[in-house]
Amino acid sequence: MKNLNKEDKLGKILFIISIITLLYVSYIGFTKLGMWYDEIYSLGMVKSPFNDFINFAFLDVHPPLYYLIFKVFYKIGVFLGINPIIVGKFTSLLPFYLILVLAATKVRKNWGYLTAGLFAFCIVSMPQLMNFAVELRMYSWGLFFVTASFIYAYDILNKNSTWKSWGILTLLTIASAYTHYFSAVASFVIYLFLLADLIRNNKNELKKYFTSAIIAILSFTPWLIILKQQAASVSSSYWIAPITLNKILGYFWFVLSPDNQVINANQIAAFSVLGLLLLIGVIVLLIKSDKKDTYGILIAVCVPIIGIILSLIIKPVFHPRYLIPVLGCLWLGVSILLGKNFSNKKIFIPIFVIILLVASVGCVNFTQTQINDQINDSNKIQSLEETFGSGNLIIYDAFVPYFEMNSYYLTDDHNFMLTVTEDKDFNTTANQISDVLADPGIQNEISHGSKVFFINYKHYDNEITLNHDTYNLKKLPIDLDKYTAYEVEIK
Repeated sequence: MKNLNKEDKLGKILFIISIITLLYVSYIGFTKLGMWYDEIYSLGMVKSPFNDFINFAFLDVHPPLYYLIFKVFYKIGVFLGINPIIVGKFTSLLPFYLILVLAATKVRKNWGYLTAGLFAFCIVSMPQLMNFAVELRMYSWGLFFVTASFIYAYDILNKNSTWKSWGILTLLTIASAYTHYFSAVASFVIYLFLLADLIRNNKNELKKYFTSAIIAILSFTPWLIILKQQAASVSSSYWIAPITLNKILGYFWFVLSPDNQVINANQIAAFSVLGLLLLIGVIVLLIKSDKKDTYGILIAVCVPIIGIILSLIIKPVFHPRYLIPVLGCLWLGVSILLGKNFSNKKIFIPIFVIILLVASVGCVNFTQTQINDQINDSNKIQSLEETFGSGNLIIYDAFVPYFEMNSYYLTDDHNFMLTVTEDKDFNTTANQISDVLADPGIQNEISHGSKVFFINYKHYDNEITLNHDTYNLKKLPIDLDKYTAYEVEIK
């Protein structure tokens, strides 16, 4: 430290703080185990037998690489006797540790200690990133693959190009495409920027460029058949609401506001003063900056623009959380520009202070959010256990509640799903329930004291008829959000 200048000292201090922050985020993740449906879906996927796992991967609306990574760690966790939720948290946290390794090596080498420290600090503390570091989903892996791709693309742009660099970039791009479709979009944008720069400054690299691009495209081609099927499954309806001006503005606050608002459906992130100040700071850094230094920020801006265009001309397909994979490019771009303004204290100090404030408020809000999720999840588990008990039969009329309850909440009960059809006439469902009750095995369970429940998910064309020839449905006073629960009283 004694031999380092002030700029490098600050970078090292920030890197140490970043490690401590990520360790704290890990501690919160491993001790606050609240779950929501998408995480439960991930957990259910990896707990499924391999044949079912493959079928679920094909039916999902995301590529399969994250689920494969999680399943490998899950199998190791089962062997070691580790809680699968803890394994899932570790799986999501690991990419953040890998990004810190990149910050300490590649980023430090390319841009210096200060930029490396700023980037490390931003990647573990800026809005939303803490949340997605501990969420059992694919976004942290998308973040790693896209961020690493950008860093290796920078090597190529600065004439440090080797076949090794191109090979690593190609593999990262393939992994990105197989992790999330919008991390694939981010990789596509990186390749566009790379192509434009090479055409202007280094045409000798175009042969390697097109070799890399063709290999990446061919590697993803086999999955296009599945992508077509997935697109067809959501062509008639998809849960994402139409794009509006308020929603577009919400993207800014989702990325920049330290409120760390949980946007798991169609909520819109709210305005915050600190978020606005951070946005102004980023704009100030962009003004009069060297063009190449702005690539990270511009790539991050292009991804939501593409998402918005696709949502307007096809159907709504872009959600704020799909921004997560490209945020490494954003914060590395900000760190590069801020590091280059270190000597300009009028710019560096105010923006650095804003970043510290955003990080501090975000850390507090992240902690509270995780505590609240844990409390809400525990309350839901307790309520479900009190209502449905254990060793009972629970019938479902749709895959969504069946998978959620069978994978996580009501694992000690006999969960049974009716034949899934598009029929919204309850008479069909009623007859299927009656057939289940007539099964000799079910009759045996009932005779030994098992109760029978029905969890309704579909919105039927007619009101549910509570009386049937063989049973009555008694509505239960439990709030299951989108579901309605009944006790089946056999006549």
